Amino acid sequence: MKRMKQWTSAALACALALSLSIASALAVPAPEPFADFRIDAAQMEAPDRTISIDWYQRDASGTFLPADVAADYDHTLNCKVNRVTGDANFYIQPKADGVWVSIDYLTDVDGNGFYELMDGGWDSLNAQGSLIQGGNEILTVGQTYILSAEALADRFDEVEKSRAQLLEAEELVTSWPLCRVTLSRADPVDGQTYEQLYYLEIFGNKLLPWDIPRSAPYCDAVEHGLAMGWFTGLEDGSFGPDQPLNRAQLAQVLWCVGGSQQADQVSFTDAQPDDWYYPAVCWCQQEGIIAGYSDGSFLPEASLTREQLAAFLHRYAQSSGSDYSNPFFLTGLSQYSDQEEVSSWAYDSMRWAVSKRLFRLSDNALCPGQTVTRAELAEALYAYRNIQTLSSMW
Repeated sequence: MKRMKQWTSAALACALALSLSIASALAVPAPEPFADFRIDAAQMEAPDRTISIDWYQRDASGTFLPADVAADYDHTLNCKVNRVTGDANFYIQPKADGVWVSIDYLTDVDGNGFYELMDGGWDSLNAQGSLIQGGNEILTVGQTYILSAEALADRFDEVEKSRAQLLEAEELVTSWPLCRVTLSRADPVDGQTYEQLYYLEIFGNKLLPWDIPRSAPYCDAVEHGLAMGWFTGLEDGSFGPDQPLNRAQLAQVLWCVGGSQQADQVSFTDAQPDDWYYPAVCWCQQEGIIAGYSDGSFLPEASLTREQLAAFLHRYAQSSGSDYSNPFFLTGLSQYSDQEEVSSWAYDSMRWAVSKRLFRLSDNALCPGQTVTRAELAEALYAYRNIQTLSSMW
């Protein structure tokens, strides 16, 4: 459940002292930070990250083109990125005179992995605490200004669509809002302008692994699976959506879906009690969902095909009592060009899976022998969550 947050102006100074401080990365070294920057969110993290940036400037005709930079110019930036959920608020409190705040939006409209940063494309925070295009209004010392993740995300979406048109992108690839908030101050003593930089990446209800694009068709399914605790990320912080799904991973996920219950131990030559997937394998074997092979092996690393996944999910639905489908009403497969490639043992399961829309089908093909990815399992389970409701209609 999302935690409730309620702030009052009288309690704000105390609340700021208690909230999480995000260490600033000063573009120009200063004796000490000249403003406080705080984040409050249901979820947040600040991993180190390398960002690749393309700078754009207008030419004489007003067209945006990549900036003319030296041949050895480094387009990469190493920084901390504050990843936050969409309920976040950002609190800014100047501690010295002459502080202003600007916001740049780092888009990637063509999905090439290089973020676009455009000359003149920034917003600023005015003295009333509102976002305005351009400008550098000086903020009041000691006053707390609040930026909401929702406002930044909405503005990012507007900028992203505009840039896609300016750069004539063939297809807009929406990304998670990535904003650079710059706190600036011109020192009246030495005349130097100092900056505190904060990179903010804004998600929805849950932080997602870095390799789950906002525009991916499986994004909602992965978010749901992670929120339910069915999936965990990989060691490098990724989800691996395109990685082949293997038998051990499937067993682990179905075990989590089923409530991570204890089961009697089983004996496989390649599954031992100290293996991370062993409790899941025992439970799947006990429930009759996934069996071993005649030689006594389980083959945990073996990848799965679409028809195999259909069979395992069908068995799970039957064992959990959530499938009440009448076989008579299941979709036939005769309309698919490759229906003859479906193995006889998997035919009924494929009919069931297609009827429940567990797979995305294209080109009028079932692709029963196609290797299943982790993202495809997430999508199948996302569709599966409604099976009991739909089945009750028969």
